[in-house]
Amino acid sequence: MKRVSLVLAFLLTLSLACSLTSLSEGTGEDGAPSTPSPQSEKRCGDGVCDGPENPQNCPADCTAPTGEAQPSATATGPEPPSGEPQEEIPPLYFFYVIHTHAQGDWLPYEGPPLLDLNPTTADNMLLAITSIQEVLDRYGVKGTWEVVFGTAKGLCSYQGPNHIFRQLEDAGHEVAVHAHHTEDIDDAYQNLVNDCGIIPVTTSGFIPEVERAGPAGAQQAMIDAIQTSLALGLTVGTENLSPGGGKNPFAELCDNQLGVANDMWEQTGNLMFPWRPDYINGNICADNPAGQIVLVDHVSIEWKLLPGEGVPQALSDEHFERLWLMFDAALEYMETRRPDRVAAWGFVTHITEYGSGGKAQHPPDPASLAALDRFLAYV
Repeated sequence: MKRVSLVLAFLLTLSLACSLTSLSEGTGEDGAPSTPSPQSEKRCGDGVCDGPENPQNCPADCTAPTGEAQPSATATGPEPPSGEPQEEIPPLYFFYVIHTHAQGDWLPYEGPPLLDLNPTTADNMLLAITSIQEVLDRYGVKGTWEVVFGTAKGLCSYQGPNHIFRQLEDAGHEVAVHAHHTEDIDDAYQNLVNDCGIIPVTTSGFIPEVERAGPAGAQQAMIDAIQTSLALGLTVGTENLSPGGGKNPFAELCDNQLGVANDMWEQTGNLMFPWRPDYINGNICADNPAGQIVLVDHVSIEWKLLPGEGVPQALSDEHFERLWLMFDAALEYMETRRPDRVAAWGFVTHITEYGSGGKAQHPPDPASLAALDRFLAYV
């Protein structure tokens, strides 16, 4: 049997300033288990740089780093039989991103808070969140729950101090910003901070829109989004950046992105090497460790839609089988290619894709949640 020993974890311990939470039991740099600090201990101005504080969002407590250690991409495999040399296979870091919002005209990027639209939507969204969390917790998977500003304001107001996002953080999950346009990043961040008491360090949703803005405009849009994010202390971005469905904003700009040909993605189903783009020089394609934000690719099931197939309303075993094949391809790539760098494979879904409907008009479908359960059992 082919032996694959790949570390499945989140990106927290990559030494990349990544905040994505560890899939397995989180560990600090010294190997000791790490547990989230209570919110009362995460106060800017208390003289301690801890929790989500960093030089960008709390300069009073934190000093800028003098340098960045490069992560090791090597992990040892299982103990071989006596007399055999031990095989070394680079680890693959696994993560799951959940976009925590409804779809269509109910998507609260603008306008009133979510609950001003329909409380039933909020109740079904909350049930979807807790149901997905239950599956993740069963396998020790810590999700990154990315939130638009209307959802943050609405759900936190609805539930009070012990709102769902506080519960997720207390359980070791991550709560992050989701915004499709630069002008929405600040709104989502401020609502999480002011309405929810959450200090996020991860963002997502950048859409450079190459086809609409052209290469130069798309590059500037990404630079603007990165600058806005860094000013808020958002130092990690999880994005749909790889080829697929004609949506790749970098296909024409970055033909040999990160020094690896783009056909890597075709072989692995969006295996991605996190990188720090040097936005100061206007080169978002560069593999430059001097960059101050980490961008990490993730794959969406929609990128593998069959001809004529719409966005799934209730994820099924058939949908997760597509992810299954892509995940297997990523494992195969790591074992056969042995790249000398940290690699991550992650996927994204919306909470409404578990049978709640685009407007979250229904509770989640148990069959759809069971499909997620079977996929994570395989992972």
